[in-house]
Amino acid sequence: MKHIDAILLRAKKQIFNPHSGLNLSAKKGEGFDFAEIAPYHEGENAKKIDWKSTAKTGTPHVKLFYEEREANVVLSALLSGSLLFKTKKEKLLEIVAQLGLETLKYKNTLTPLFISQDQEAYLPRSKNPAVISHFLHKIDTIPLENTRLDLTSLPQKIDKHIKKKSLIILVGDFLGDIDLRLLAQKHALYLIIIRDSFEEHPTLLGDGAFTDPESGEHASFYFGKSAQKAYAKAYHDNDQKLFKHLRSLGIPYDKVVISI
Repeated sequence: MKHIDAILLRAKKQIFNPHSGLNLSAKKGEGFDFAEIAPYHEGENAKKIDWKSTAKTGTPHVKLFYEEREANVVLSALLSGSLLFKTKKEKLLEIVAQLGLETLKYKNTLTPLFISQDQEAYLPRSKNPAVISHFLHKIDTIPLENTRLDLTSLPQKIDKHIKKKSLIILVGDFLGDIDLRLLAQKHALYLIIIRDSFEEHPTLLGDGAFTDPESGEHASFYFGKSAQKAYAKAYHDNDQKLFKHLRSLGIPYDKVVISI
């Protein structure tokens, strides 16, 4: 498990430095970080009025800010055989380590949760950094060969474990259909989508053999231009459908592309 310790060490070096960002909640309030300009409503504090925007529009506008406050953060690792493609699982572990440390750095409570085809479990809410190491080791020992995570049942599984309103961070590669309306009604959501550069821009490989990490099926193939285009289109279509769904619900997301 030395590579888990190495992942944690790299994450600590990245998170615990003087240039790391502030803790932001999803609620707008009297905090430090500027959020947006909005129309002034009767009864609001006149000190918030942004005179530059007011002069430009001809109507009173105010500045809104994000407030800093303690949050219950649910860090959910979505585990499937597709993560065994190149270094996607390693990247997921790195992201989980960084987000876990970032959560505890600002005194928030952390609830680690992992879901795979055959297992799902969450660790008790904690502010103890040791929970992150325990979580990473749990993820690393889950067998992913020949497994496929059913994303359609994911919201119900999470809802079963998480009752308190929380910020739920979902980390995975999100291949397949998903409907997050149930969770979005109860919680603040944030997605981190992991991709390998080959999935974004596949290269010509010619003749070869392939093993599907989710089904375990073996196949010989010729990966020429037509296969290259079909492969790229499948990933593009999957992502565009996902992004459209997230935008419709106002769910923020980031896509991390591994380039080696």
